[in-house]
Amino acid sequence: MRTLTTFLFFFLSFLLVYTDEIPHLVKQETATQLIVQGEPFLILGGESGNSTAASLDRLEKDFPKLRRMGLNTVLIPAYWELIEPREGKFDFTLIDGAIRLARQNDLKLVFLWFGVWKNSMSCYAPLWAKEDSKRFPRAYTREGKPLEIMSAFSDQVLKADMRAFS
Repeated sequence: MRTLTTFLFFFLSFLLVYTDEIPHLVKQETATQLIVQGEPFLILGGESGNSTAASLDRLEKDFPKLRRMGLNTVLIPAYWELIEPREGKFDFTLIDGAIRLARQNDLKLVFLWFGVWKNSMSCYAPLWAKEDSKRFPRAYTREGKPLEIMSAFSDQVLKADMRAFS
């Protein structure tokens, strides 16, 4: 009996977790509603600083404060340089930790991708991409001076950023 009860508990938990609808928008006459877990959801959101999500210790301290402020959603960065520190080797420790901490604090998260460009600069690209200016060419000034900014016209830059983002 205990085995059957345990099985039913895990099976029902599985159904609850995996049958929830993906958040989506629904048009209601002249308004559009965000639906989260089958219910209309009004985002009472805030945004963390650019470097806040680089430390789980910092998020662990900040999330309870944000919840006490009455927020239900937080916009935080997802950094390419930390997700793919070595080419092809992905580390989602910060993302997974942020999700865990958000759930513990009854917060929703919106991730903002800090990839090839952030405010036109390429400072959040990983070091391995920054160091390879042949494969990941830079933009140039009119005078021909190279910039820190990776070129928007490079297929290699686009492919690397897309791979990491997806």
